[in-house]
Amino acid sequence: MRILFATRNPSKVALFRPVFAGYGLEVVSLRDAPDLPSAEEDGHTVVENALAKARLHHGAAYSWTFGDDAALEIDALGGEPGVQARRWGGLLPAGISDEEWLDYLLRRLDGVPPERRTARWVAGWALVAPDGSAHVHQVVTPFRIGVHPVRPISPGWPMSALGVGTHSDPIARQGDVVAEFRAWGVLERLLPHVSDRPTRPTVSTEE
Repeated sequence: MRILFATRNPSKVALFRPVFAGYGLEVVSLRDAPDLPSAEEDGHTVVENALAKARLHHGAAYSWTFGDDAALEIDALGGEPGVQARRWGGLLPAGISDEEWLDYLLRRLDGVPPERRTARWVAGWALVAPDGSAHVHQVVTPFRIGVHPVRPISPGWPMSALGVGTHSDPIARQGDVVAEFRAWGVLERLLPHVSDRPTRPTVSTEE
């Protein structure tokens, strides 16, 4: 079976591919289907944006769809950039490069000492099943932002160069994401070959 992951971000695809492989689902992304449009990310929360992405392409061609969105909240900046992390709340252009985004972040945090560089990712996940039922989940991951780049940028994930620990590096976080997805348990409920428990054909929210 296939699942459409509504993203063109290669680092997100690499992060979630082993998650879905564990359920026998082959990931197809928007990079594999370039004619498909991207959803408007105009929701007030990451869950709203993730659900918009998952619902946009759900249908006969893709009966399983998944959307992900992430907000970045930096304590020293009063919670900026928030939901529109890549566009920094509209201050930056949609097509900004990873390097330009990272440079802007470093300038905004110039002079902030290491102990005050605390931040968190707020991730929203949304999965739409073949029966059209939607299931959403939110994950909050705290971490600390480094003063200088410590590793190469993972394409599509400029924060990966700066984070302290594994929480800002998408590939290093694979084990954590697999565990979090398992704890959510949505596919255990929906796929009979994973679990004998009944499906839930209603919209569910587990946070």
